[in-house]
Amino acid sequence: MRVPLPRDAVRADRLTFDDDLFRRSRSVLGISVVNQSVWRFAGPVSEEDLTELHGRLAAGRLTRVLVPPRVPGARARWVPGVAPPVPVVTVDLPPADLMTWAEAAAEVTLDPERGPTWSLAAAVTTAGEGLLSLVTSHVVCDGGAHVRAVVEAAEGRSGRRVPTDATGPVAVGRRDDLRDALHHGRRVVRGLRAAVRAPRPTPAEGVVSSTSRPPPSPVPGGTGATPFRPPTVVAGVPSDAWHAAARAAGGTANSLLVALSGELLVRAGRVPPGRSLKVSLPVDTRGPDDLRSNATTGVSIVVDTTRDEGRVDDLAVVRARAKSAFAALADDPAAGSSATLEPLLQVLPDALVARAAARSAAPLCLCSNLGRLHPGFRAPFGEPADAVLMRSSTQGVTADLLRTRRGGVSSWWAEHGATSTHAVLGLDPDCWPDVEELREDLAAVYGRWGLTPTFW
Repeated sequence: MRVPLPRDAVRADRLTFDDDLFRRSRSVLGISVVNQSVWRFAGPVSEEDLTELHGRLAAGRLTRVLVPPRVPGARARWVPGVAPPVPVVTVDLPPADLMTWAEAAAEVTLDPERGPTWSLAAAVTTAGEGLLSLVTSHVVCDGGAHVRAVVEAAEGRSGRRVPTDATGPVAVGRRDDLRDALHHGRRVVRGLRAAVRAPRPTPAEGVVSSTSRPPPSPVPGGTGATPFRPPTVVAGVPSDAWHAAARAAGGTANSLLVALSGELLVRAGRVPPGRSLKVSLPVDTRGPDDLRSNATTGVSIVVDTTRDEGRVDDLAVVRARAKSAFAALADDPAAGSSATLEPLLQVLPDALVARAAARSAAPLCLCSNLGRLHPGFRAPFGEPADAVLMRSSTQGVTADLLRTRRGGVSSWWAEHGATSTHAVLGLDPDCWPDVEELREDLAAVYGRWGLTPTFW
C-alpha cells in the first residue's frame, strides 16, 4: 500500500544546493567528482566478507538516485536506487601497482540519476596484502556521508536509503512537487531580499593569492585538450611525528596540514615567496541521524609565507585565524550573500549556469582535516586496516579545463592508529604534470618540517 507523503516530509528527500552543485558540475561542466577510500589490510580480503559488506552498503544511504520533478521550480528528489554488482577480487597485484589500481578503481562511471552511485573493488597483492576501494558519487554523498555509510554497514545499522524510507512506501504526486516549488520560490524571494540588504565585503589588505589570476584561453585541439588525470600522491607518516612537528611551531595537526599545502604551492612556483594565500577549510554540518547527501560548508583564511623560502613558519597564527573563522561560522552559519542566493542559483537553467561557471575558479588551496577515523570506518570487515586513504578525485577533465578552473592543490589528512595518511591532489597541470613532480615537491616540503613520508 502506498500512502500520501506527510506534509512535513515533502521536502525531506529533495535535492539540496550542495547536491545540485555537484550534479551541475557533472551534467553542465562535464566534471564528475567522486570520493574514494582505500583500505590496506595485512591479509587478503575474502569474498564472503566482501559480499556481506556489499549487502549492507546496498541497504544504506549510498543507494539512492534522483528523480526529476514534474512541476517547474520544484527540486529533484532522492528515491531508493539499485546497488552495483558484487566485485570480483583481483589477485596477484604487484605491490608497486597499488596506486595504479586505486586510480583505475576511481575511474568507474557513476550515475546519480540512473545508478549505480557507488562502487566497491578489492584486490590481493603478491605480498599477501588485501586492498579495498569504495568510490562514491559526490552528488550522493560528501565525506561525512561516505564515512557514515561505511560505519553503519560495519556496525550492521544500514537500512535507510533516503529519509522517507522510515515512513514506508509513499506516493509523491504533482501536488507535492507544486508545494515544493512554492516553498522554494519563497526561499528565492527571501534570499534576494537578504542579498540586497547585506553589506558589501571589505576588500582584503595587501596582496593575497587565491584564484584571481585570469583564466587562459586554450588553443582548441592542442595537447591540453586530451584527457588528463590530475596526479595524486599519498604519504604515510607516524602520527607522533606529525603532532610533534606541529607543536614545535605552535600549531596543531590541522595548522600543519595548512602549512604543508601552502608551502607546496610556493615550491611549485604557483605562489611567490612572501605572498599570502587564501586557504579553504571544509566544515561538516551533519547532525545525528542526518541523511542529507551533502552537508558541508566551509571557511577561508589567509596564510602568510616568508619572503626568503616561502615558509609558513608560525602555526600559532594559522591556528588562531582558523579558530576565529570557525567561531564566526558557528555564530552565523548563513552569513554572506552567496548563501542567501543559493535558492536562486538552484533554479537557474543549465545554459545560464554554464555561462556563469565558465569563468569561475576552483580553490587555490583546500585542506580537509578528517581527524581520527571512526573505529568502524577503519574496520569495515571487523579487523582494523593497517592504513586508510580518503580523498576526492575528478573525472573527465583535460589539462586545458583544469587551467581554466585555476585550481591549485587539495589535501586530505586522516589519523588511524599510530599512522597518519596525507593525500594530495595537484590541480595545476603546469606545476604538476605528473605524479613524480608532485611527489618530489611534497617530499621536499616534508623535509623542511623534519618529516619522512612513506609514499604509497
